[in-house]
Amino acid sequence: MKTVLFQALMVGGSCLAAVSLAGAAPAEVVTLETPVAFGTHVPGLGTPARELAKLLEERSDGSLQLALKEPGEGTAPFEILDKVSDGKVDAGFATAGYWAAKLPAASLFGGYPFGPDAKEYQDWFNRGHGRALYQEMYDQAKVKVHVVPCAFGGAEAGGWFAKEVNSVDDMEGLRMRIFGLGARVVMRLGAVPVLVPGSQIAEAFQKGKIDAAEAYTPVVDRTNGLQDAAKILYQPGWSQPATVFEFLINQERWDALGPERQSLIESTCGELLQRTLSESINLQSAALTAFSNQDGVTILEFPDDIQAALREGWDEVAREEGVRDYLFKEVHEDIEAFRAGGEATAQAGNGASQGAGTSGGAKADAAMPPPPPPGDATPVGP
Repeated sequence: MKTVLFQALMVGGSCLAAVSLAGAAPAEVVTLETPVAFGTHVPGLGTPARELAKLLEERSDGSLQLALKEPGEGTAPFEILDKVSDGKVDAGFATAGYWAAKLPAASLFGGYPFGPDAKEYQDWFNRGHGRALYQEMYDQAKVKVHVVPCAFGGAEAGGWFAKEVNSVDDMEGLRMRIFGLGARVVMRLGAVPVLVPGSQIAEAFQKGKIDAAEAYTPVVDRTNGLQDAAKILYQPGWSQPATVFEFLINQERWDALGPERQSLIESTCGELLQRTLSESINLQSAALTAFSNQDGVTILEFPDDIQAALREGWDEVAREEGVRDYLFKEVHEDIEAFRAGGEATAQAGNGASQGAGTSGGAKADAAMPPPPPPGDATPVGP
């Protein structure tokens, strides 16, 4: 059986063109080197990539395979997009929030404060402008990838706390492990974002370096033992009500796959979106029950004034980002209009956003805190 490897071969500084498989015989095997953002052992966050590889191999009778590369096997999570675009790897499985420093609108496709839940994202992708805007974001930035929304990883918890917070005043000076857009929101309540690797959150609590932490989904938090380091968990998970995973393929590789294999990837990812939507709810519910019934964790709801202040803070951050980047504004307005049941404002794919690249527009005053360094077991997540 002939094996065709889609890999970028650098010869004298020039990249050899990918082999076209549009007319390939059914017996030929296409193997896509695919680094992943989370280890495939991580429940809900890493397991979907493994399931995608399994389904594609089965449904193609072995002719379409993903050679999954775990974090640390040559590609760091934050390198995936650039490496796929440059053809250094064939594909990647990650969440768009990783690219927010380069593409501000990217966070809106991976999960953002007070954003859509998984079902709303699925509807926006299927019935709204979601898919077109998603691809448009990469095309405008001249990132040479084809993107397919491919799985849901679940909602993140509201946050682990060393002691109760009963009002907005209790947020003043609170040292909290949180990053990205969420960090900018809590800063408006007086909290101080602290950078802590995912694998060191429990230790940071125990040594008194942090007072609170927004980490991963409840099932991953439990796997990481956070229930042994802090005994108060606040809900709802306002900073990321859903985690969307994307399957990225180098554009030339995608074009060379041909309609049949392209259709297989699209349909399999669509099925995984539906499947993981249900599975992630069950995973998180089971973890929350275990926290309460087995681990002695007290699960509380944020007081009303804190929830209101967090939402007000997010509205301010969203306005700032809309000034910073026009596509962020367009995508945010479109998805919020879709959620409200109104007419979406964006005219995806018709050039309405042309010229709105990530460097255009006025810059907001508030600086975006950098992402924390990755942990050992679970690389820094969405």
